[in-house]
Amino acid sequence: MLIASLLAMVVLTGCYCYEVYMDYRVPVPYNGRVMAVPVVDDLDFLEGKERRFAEVNPGVCFGGALLPYTKDGMVYLAQDFSVEEWVGEITADTREKFLCTLYDPAWEDKSGSIRDNHIFKLWLVDGESYYELSMTVCGMPVMTINTEREEQQDLGDYDTDPDRFIYDPSVIYYGQMQLFDPGTETRQYEIMESGVRYYQRGASALSPEKQGYSIGILDAKGENFNASLLGMRSDNSWKLKGLGADSSRIREKTAYQIWEQFELSNTEVYEPGPRMEYLELIMDHEYVGLYGLIEPVDAKKLELDKNDVLYKMTNWFVPKDEEIQASIDKKWRIATYIRIRYPDVIADYEKAWYPMRDYLSVFYGGNGDVGSAGNKIYLSNAVDMLLFNMTVSGCDNYYKNMYFAADVAEDGTYVMRQIPWDLDLTFGETYTVGFNEDWTVIYEEGAIPFLRDTNPELVRPFLQDRWSGYRESFLSTENILKKLCDNRDYLIASGVNERENARWPQYQMSADIEKILDYQERRMEWLDEYFGAF
Repeated sequence: MLIASLLAMVVLTGCYCYEVYMDYRVPVPYNGRVMAVPVVDDLDFLEGKERRFAEVNPGVCFGGALLPYTKDGMVYLAQDFSVEEWVGEITADTREKFLCTLYDPAWEDKSGSIRDNHIFKLWLVDGESYYELSMTVCGMPVMTINTEREEQQDLGDYDTDPDRFIYDPSVIYYGQMQLFDPGTETRQYEIMESGVRYYQRGASALSPEKQGYSIGILDAKGENFNASLLGMRSDNSWKLKGLGADSSRIREKTAYQIWEQFELSNTEVYEPGPRMEYLELIMDHEYVGLYGLIEPVDAKKLELDKNDVLYKMTNWFVPKDEEIQASIDKKWRIATYIRIRYPDVIADYEKAWYPMRDYLSVFYGGNGDVGSAGNKIYLSNAVDMLLFNMTVSGCDNYYKNMYFAADVAEDGTYVMRQIPWDLDLTFGETYTVGFNEDWTVIYEEGAIPFLRDTNPELVRPFLQDRWSGYRESFLSTENILKKLCDNRDYLIASGVNERENARWPQYQMSADIEKILDYQERRMEWLDEYFGAF
């Protein structure tokens, strides 16, 4: 009892001291607080003070970090809309300043104020001056990147290294990054601050102005620093995708979620794909909208060893054998839209190109021993990739926008794994005509159709059994439609729609996904017939 009483006294004393300290910072009458911000009856005390403006945050903090801020005087606060109570405290950065707000009934409806993009007002008072600020509450994580310097890159010339000349950035930027993550049911609120290195990466041809980025997390010394972001893997390398090619903004995330179910269901082959989480991005004090933070597909994710090779297909064009030989002779990492992404240093180009060269020769050139073709792939992985791509209607993801990982043995033989990438043109959306209502289009990479025709007793029963099993679990039509709706509902509840459309009126975001749901329901019925007769 004595110990409990002492603890209670310590807690009460601490609370009293905190109130005294907070009162000291607020030399004006107020009636209660919201998120530690005093609520005042009026602003008469500002009379005679100078109103000031700032292009950077003048001193509004959350959890000890300056909140994201744009040049128009808008502060951005990340909160979990599914939690009823407001989480955390908004404070001034020094004791010489104090914050206050007027009564606003929206404070009493957290989820509604987030969903409706309600703008709160704050006043930051500093001696004889003050700042009048607006505050948006985002129902998802918020990332800020502030650039400090840039470095021009010497990309050499095409003949020496076409891969570097074409794909490497001409400018790399360095600066500081913040990530305010309000968390989920399994994660607490986290604020991360670090150095950052970033460059622009290829934006979709359908939304060229809304740039994508590759970012690298840096420590205080400018060295690579691994961190787990938004509950995903711990790493220093990440991708930011603008999602502007998809008016619903839900296709890519839903497709990645479905591939993750394939991965979890395949106990025979390790086939990890990208994961993606939504965030809102502010760069150099300018709001740039809704983005997807994505784990890259790389040697670390796929657990490749020193003998293995990772290829990325960037086009549907299949190179001729002599074109690959020319790349070997010139010591190139690229051969007509195929890139070697791993290893980083290639000692033997003929050895590095052999798995892909042989794969294309067998499955696309019709050469080699047909009887051994099945040994060059993981059957369950290749079937998974075909079933997945047909399920999500990956019009840009059969052969193109796929990673091929060659697991190479010491004797040089290999087995190929397939991993999807860049899944915005899915669920009926196409590059050529926009939304294509024809749910009977076939999107298949060549390996399984080749084996179906040359070794049907191997492929057909396996594929049909796998399709039936998946349809009874995670590939049920109900489950797929629910994922699409859940992602749509998340974006609505987060309040991002209005902000995204104000920032990017040329890439309007729509919450109306009825035609997507109808398309997917019809496609799943057709796929049952298609794979039943595969």
